[in-house]
Amino acid sequence: MADTVTAIGRVNIKRRLLDPWNLPIVIFILSFLLFLIYPILSVVKASLIDVSGSTISFASYVKFFTKAYYYRALVNTLLLGLFGTIGIMIIDIPLAYFYTRYRIYGQVAVGTALWIPYLTPAFIGAYTWLILFGKFGLVTLLFKNIGIMIPTIGGFGGVLIVFILSYYPLGFILLTGAFQTIDPTLEEAAHNLGASDIRRFWTVTLPSATPSILNAALMVFILIIDSFGIPAIIGVGTPVLTTLVYGEFTSELGGPPVMASTGATILLTISMTILVIQRVYLRKRSFVTSGTRKPVPVNPRPLKKLFLSFIFFIVLIVSLLPIVTIVISSFTKADGPVLQYGHFTLDHYRETFYAIVKPLKNSYFLATTSMILDLVLGSLLGYVIVRKGKRLATFIDAFSALPLGIPGVLLGIGLILAFSHKPMVLIGTGWILIVAYFVRRLPHPVRTVSAILSQVNPNVEEASVNLGVPPIRTFFRVTSRMIMPGIISGGLLAWTASVADLTCTILIFSAKWKTLTVETFAQIRSDLYGPASVVGIFLLLSVLIPIFIVNIFTRVKESS
Repeated sequence: MADTVTAIGRVNIKRRLLDPWNLPIVIFILSFLLFLIYPILSVVKASLIDVSGSTISFASYVKFFTKAYYYRALVNTLLLGLFGTIGIMIIDIPLAYFYTRYRIYGQVAVGTALWIPYLTPAFIGAYTWLILFGKFGLVTLLFKNIGIMIPTIGGFGGVLIVFILSYYPLGFILLTGAFQTIDPTLEEAAHNLGASDIRRFWTVTLPSATPSILNAALMVFILIIDSFGIPAIIGVGTPVLTTLVYGEFTSELGGPPVMASTGATILLTISMTILVIQRVYLRKRSFVTSGTRKPVPVNPRPLKKLFLSFIFFIVLIVSLLPIVTIVISSFTKADGPVLQYGHFTLDHYRETFYAIVKPLKNSYFLATTSMILDLVLGSLLGYVIVRKGKRLATFIDAFSALPLGIPGVLLGIGLILAFSHKPMVLIGTGWILIVAYFVRRLPHPVRTVSAILSQVNPNVEEASVNLGVPPIRTFFRVTSRMIMPGIISGGLLAWTASVADLTCTILIFSAKWKTLTVETFAQIRSDLYGPASVVGIFLLLSVLIPIFIVNIFTRVKESS
């Protein structure tokens, strides 16, 4: 009897070891250990080495926290993250509530338009606000011509404002989804008990949405502290950790990047702390409702509807203003940073067209290659998370989400430190960019595929396997067709995020592999605002057109 039990146990162990679904898990773990954990450890190690490069020392951390040049960047980063997040939540909570509870004029147009600034690279938005309110900005000069001097958009206050204007669409999108999932019977019960709209909001709606609000706030906070382009363009005299790390790294190329690694490690610590709070604390504080209904927006009184519509009209203008500004600037004569509005020209397009052909090809090739890798591995991992057991799913889900909390500057420095010597030299090649994009964007297809697969009945897959089709082949022939919307969404998110990446790319690109984001940033830093607008338009089109095509294709498919 004992021998039979032992034999059965051996067969089960052998079956688990030979399970074909172990292959994507092994590939995932090995690739993350090599291209994520190893670079991170390389940065942490570099921060703990003294000037001689041979002894472990905490001198760099002591220097960081005792010299104003360094700790000012940390203070600015935390304050911008805190105030920016608070400002965004103050704007988005009422906007999302009004949008989900009341009908307004042009509601669909407003909801669609708010996706545009969310998908627009943040540093492009910063550049357009600089065109409007910078030292030589259109609005600045208009007020100057009538004898009024207004503050320019540089410095701490300017960076804070641009952060809010750049990232409030993300908060709005997240909070709109949160308010739409609240069981309306709770609000109806409060209304029947005589609670006013304001009291019902404070006592029922807001407490129910608190976990989602905190989740959105933490995501926005991470985005703000990880941003490089906005403070680099707007933040004159306002160092933050990302710009400090970039400046220190480029100045330490002749030796060990000790201070750059120290700043990046501190930034990593902040980001990972936020992720831990998000995954642990929020789960314990979540609210669960049993209702399946969604709140239905009601028609307010005419005056109230007009007032709410006016508010969202202002939001719509603010959202689309950067796009309009960059288009007009691309056709405007310029003398360096001074744009001569009213004098239109095509010179910027003629001068810039041939210069952006190579960056355009590079961006598309790198983003497409990394997207294919993300889709293949991410789709398989999404399947494992949903179909292969809770314990394994929890580990893969948490480990695959790790890149969301890894600052781009840290990963860039880590990849350089880890792969600038034998046995694997990637620095100076396109592979280092592909690796960076692949690692940073893998969470997108994993999340989208696992989300849609959890709603798919496994009976069809089981029938295919029972008919003798191997599991992996069943996935690609049967399952992948059922979850194609999730695969497309994940691939689209990965592709657009890679094309728009600047924070990591600015550190690891080489002259041969210059991308659209690097070319745009270089033109802005050179005060060539006209050519920068042209490159920026190509970058915007590269991000927005694929999304609109997929949306149109999806709607046509749903209607057919």
